[in-house]
Amino acid sequence: MPYSPDEIFRLIQTAEQLDSEDRLKIFEFLSDSFSLIPLVGGFPAPGQSSSEFKRPTEANWTKWCVQKRQFSRDDFSPERAGVACGPASGVLVLDVDDMGKFREWLAANVGEELPATLTVKTGGIGERYHFYFQYPNDGQRYPNRSVKDVFDIRGVGGEVLCPGSLHPETRKPYIIVESPENLAPAPDWLRNYSLYRTIKPLAPVSTSDAHDHTQDQFMTPNTPQAAPVPTTTTPQTTPTAPIFDNFIAGLQVPENIKMQIVTPIPKGQRSEASMAVLVTLLSSSLPEGTIRHIYATYPIGEKSRENDAAWFDREITKAKEHIATNYDPTLLSSASKPPSKPSAPKRQYKTFNAFDVVKSNVNFEFLIENFWPKGEPLLITGHGGAGKSILTLQIAMDLILPPPAGFLNVFKVNQGEHRVLFVQSENSLIGMKKRIDFVRNAYQFPDAFLQNRMFFLGVNNDVRTSGDIKDHHFQDAIKDSVDSNKIDILVIDPLISFHSEDENSNDQMRRLLDKVSLLTEEIGVTPLLIHHHGKFSTDSGAGGGRGASAIGDWSPNTWELSFQKKDKQYSLQHNKARNFTIQDKLTLELVNLRFRAVGSKKVADEVQYVVTALQNLGGIANSKEELKKEILAVSANMNHGKPIAHGSAANYIDKAVKEGAIKETPVPSSRSKAYTF
Repeated sequence: MPYSPDEIFRLIQTAEQLDSEDRLKIFEFLSDSFSLIPLVGGFPAPGQSSSEFKRPTEANWTKWCVQKRQFSRDDFSPERAGVACGPASGVLVLDVDDMGKFREWLAANVGEELPATLTVKTGGIGERYHFYFQYPNDGQRYPNRSVKDVFDIRGVGGEVLCPGSLHPETRKPYIIVESPENLAPAPDWLRNYSLYRTIKPLAPVSTSDAHDHTQDQFMTPNTPQAAPVPTTTTPQTTPTAPIFDNFIAGLQVPENIKMQIVTPIPKGQRSEASMAVLVTLLSSSLPEGTIRHIYATYPIGEKSRENDAAWFDREITKAKEHIATNYDPTLLSSASKPPSKPSAPKRQYKTFNAFDVVKSNVNFEFLIENFWPKGEPLLITGHGGAGKSILTLQIAMDLILPPPAGFLNVFKVNQGEHRVLFVQSENSLIGMKKRIDFVRNAYQFPDAFLQNRMFFLGVNNDVRTSGDIKDHHFQDAIKDSVDSNKIDILVIDPLISFHSEDENSNDQMRRLLDKVSLLTEEIGVTPLLIHHHGKFSTDSGAGGGRGASAIGDWSPNTWELSFQKKDKQYSLQHNKARNFTIQDKLTLELVNLRFRAVGSKKVADEVQYVVTALQNLGGIANSKEELKKEILAVSANMNHGKPIAHGSAANYIDKAVKEGAIKETPVPSSRSKAYTF
């Protein structure tokens, strides 16, 4: 089934976690818009240059800059593909490796910022970007040019790694960070430099940049259709009366804000109007992708289009912080409405003395004894395919319905009416359905518990979601779900899907995780975070998975799950415990999609029938006959319609009592016996 543009956009942003098939689907989709060329696959060995892995595999690849190459999956590696720049792809790409130096150069030599256009953050270290512009349709050949240590222009004879590719050195994906509806025309200075190595024109340069390529259409995720509006606006001293198109007319915002969106505003007044509109749009819970579309399309975004993508990102951050901390109604005109949700309360600070601490009425409790303390974040790390999501689902289900033998048949699960919310991006509705159905049927997990105690924050009729932990609207969605469903356990799977920070920056990751702590403390949940390792065994990070050591430093409790293909065994290593003793490493086996410790005192299959049957009866059977009847039903379900014999069911009950899995109690004034846990 073909992917939609929205799905491709989401896949690009999480390309690091995708399998080879999905990344090839990204490349195949993009090949409709760009002339893609095969690049060397794989990753460099220690000491080997990563630049070799950006190299095209075809000797005469530059012909695909002027002639569009037909895509064939067999030609491409799943790690990366190249965009052959030039008329075949319809793009002239500005490649910037140091945005600070580039801004200084731009201010000194050009005096204007870049217009809003498709912007891709590379997977390299630091703030590196590709800005895609329309290839000029003036019949001239625009070649590669460079200003040393400042930028490179990729034209005919040039290529860049396409979105969704993995950087050979960092193994991080090339992601889209700016996606207006149309690619911007290449600025005059950029065209001049490509042609003449000077920003000043030496010959007339055509300004007709209309291009018949449609490569930019997929770059507009979650954007409603609107009538075209020029991307630049000439300031008018006497603005004409604006006419709302269907899109603007349908926005749930005050009329004066709609007027500001479509009315050109004189220079000197644009900043205040832009911020006022931005605050209102964000406060109305409009998707951020739609807001970016408005600012890329309508007159209100004129100033943002004169600046670069980073400038508008800063404006969005300012608006969100304003809404979250101290909503000021005077920022908007009197016809504006306040945010639909109340502002977050200001944090109240207080000083404690040591005796306050000693006398505080708090107790240390475990959710799962010697595994996960209540109220403390739990971090589970591991390589892709190690089984982290399966283990997480098992933790959730065991908290909801504690198994008699304990979690992994080792750790006692404390009783409590826990409710779990999954905020996850990797398992689709059909995948999660198959997984839960299997466990539910194999272990007779009650439907009522699934209905009332396990929840998923989803988007567009899927149990997967997307968002940024620092985004107040995403936080609000989590808070609303927590409040309405009385959630006390929050699962974030995986961490990388819900932030845009540099994973290798200790400063950025610590600030991000501190926000996680503040959020979870505010809403009263205990968080479980899943974090990946790198692709290779050496990429396990400093006790906290891949990336910055601050991740492991932040987490008070960390377990690492791994799978040894050679031995076909799983292991669970306890790497950190702040307030209890580090536990021994466990070797695990996976049986019916549930892990259990190898060599532990585990519930045998026949005893499991008894335990599951008693769980189905609400934890009490008033007679052996009642329990036997339920055991027969359980065994028939777990053995595809083939129940065990009546005599065997009675023997299994006796065995379960002898092993201590259940208790047998005489019923007063009766020859019957009752059974409980």
